Amino acid sequence: MTGRTTISGRDVTLQVGLPSNFPYDLPVVRLDHARTFPHTPHVELDGTVCFMVPRGLVIDRHHPLAILHDVYARAVATLHDGWTTDPADEFMDEFGAYWQQTFPRFHVQSFLHVDDRLRAVSLTLAPQRIRRNRSQQGHSVEQDWHHRQAQAQEARRALISGPAPRRPARALGWVADDAAEPEAFTHQTQASGRRHALYIPLRPDARLQPPRPGERWSAAEIRTLIREHLTDENLRHLDELVKPRGDTLLLIMALPRPRGGVTLIGLRYLHLKGRHPLAPPGPDDGPWEEPEPVTVQRLDRPLVTARGGGRTTLSAKRVLLVGCGAVGGHLATMLATAGVGHLTLLDHDLVAPENVFRHVLGRAALGRRKVEALAADLRNRVPYLTVRAVPLTLDGAVMSGEIDLGAYDLVISATGEPAVDLDLNARLRQINAPRAVFTWLEPFGIGGHALLSTGDEGCFECLYSPDIAGDTNTFHNQAALYARTQPRDFNLDEIGCGSFYTPFSDLDARRTAELAVRLAADALEGRLNDSIIRSWKGDPGAFLNAGYVLAERFSQDADRLLSGGPYAAQWCRTCGTP
Repeated sequence: MTGRTTISGRDVTLQVGLPSNFPYDLPVVRLDHARTFPHTPHVELDGTVCFMVPRGLVIDRHHPLAILHDVYARAVATLHDGWTTDPADEFMDEFGAYWQQTFPRFHVQSFLHVDDRLRAVSLTLAPQRIRRNRSQQGHSVEQDWHHRQAQAQEARRALISGPAPRRPARALGWVADDAAEPEAFTHQTQASGRRHALYIPLRPDARLQPPRPGERWSAAEIRTLIREHLTDENLRHLDELVKPRGDTLLLIMALPRPRGGVTLIGLRYLHLKGRHPLAPPGPDDGPWEEPEPVTVQRLDRPLVTARGGGRTTLSAKRVLLVGCGAVGGHLATMLATAGVGHLTLLDHDLVAPENVFRHVLGRAALGRRKVEALAADLRNRVPYLTVRAVPLTLDGAVMSGEIDLGAYDLVISATGEPAVDLDLNARLRQINAPRAVFTWLEPFGIGGHALLSTGDEGCFECLYSPDIAGDTNTFHNQAALYARTQPRDFNLDEIGCGSFYTPFSDLDARRTAELAVRLAADALEGRLNDSIIRSWKGDPGAFLNAGYVLAERFSQDADRLLSGGPYAAQWCRTCGTP
């Protein structure tokens, strides 16, 4: 559908297209001959008006006409606002999208520390096989523009939503302050062969208008824009760095977003012939070759971690995980994706066939050391993670010097073996490093626990200490959700001696691991400084059907168990006062 109307005193022609999946997909509204109007925010290169963000939008499919009216009104309002108000903030907030409309032929990955300090940085070129020679780059900017306009016109006739397809940009390389950052992201040694680049942060109040679609800034325009929007200190620093350093130069400009955050864009200069494009103009300042726009993909640690839901406050934390079985495997993955930067895995066991259904590694790791397979998996999946595998028992690792228990911000045990946990607890107390989380899962998924030990009062052995002095009863975990006495133990045996296992599901293991990781993160970030135990309880049906007996603690309110509470025992022989 095509029609004419008047917006802010301007006669315009609007095209409205209904996608094939309307009303679940929104109509498309395009401004015809968009280049004849002022450069307007939220108008794409083919005239499409971006009037709202569709993500998370709920549409009433029963009223399609109302949807059409609303979409049209929003598009008109977007154009009206763009023509009657100052668009500077809107342009700055979405500068990265407008930069794409200059048709960059190259992109660069950035591992730079995004701050307000102008400085020289390092550009490492990508291997030649994934870069395109400049003489083979194809059409000129003007030819690209007309070609895409023809595609856009065809798209209008066919009522295709969205802009015409674009050729993907080629990889130029990566920029970094420290060569270790790209290696920490990829876990691979990066190539050498570095080139000169500059990181240029503009003032927080900088407001630039991006080039119109199909157009680019000239070298003189760029020099003026940069020099006018630097702080005095950065301008002085720039003048110290404008000495020629080769025939090429890459600029990385940091543009402040009024809504918060920073957008990085790139400009690549070639054939400088001993001159610097940002030096103050002089009497012999001749013509410059047009710099080429470069898109910049931010891969710096703070952005990648926060964007993925991790906590940047954990990136420097060192955690030792003892036990990498069903619960521990999920724990390792969750710790890494939560943002923990340094992880040591300790376990001597192999991945066996019976582990497949409830271990995070699955069948691909059969026969391998759990810690080695888990470390390799984490390196492949999680950037900026230093992970070390120690395929030993706790005693063997400590006795051989492979592990220093006092070198970690937190120790987490997920062995599920009380004897091992009691041993670890005692070792930590002996070296005055009590910060630890112990986590375990109960049979048939009736519940799971995470215990935090932080100081003088409260340690893992408190759960196995008698309630009063002189009590010689058989040790029993005071936090258990099963009764002290049972008709038999919980170990199942399907094929004979040596195949014993405790029944629970992968879902139970994940739930327990999550409980432990949240507790660990709270402790590492200083939000929790008291010893506490948290528990969850599940469906007891299978447990009861097998003839077992629940403890009185199981009857407690689920929210109360989950919120946790103190557990220190006065008569604990490790941390108590007898």
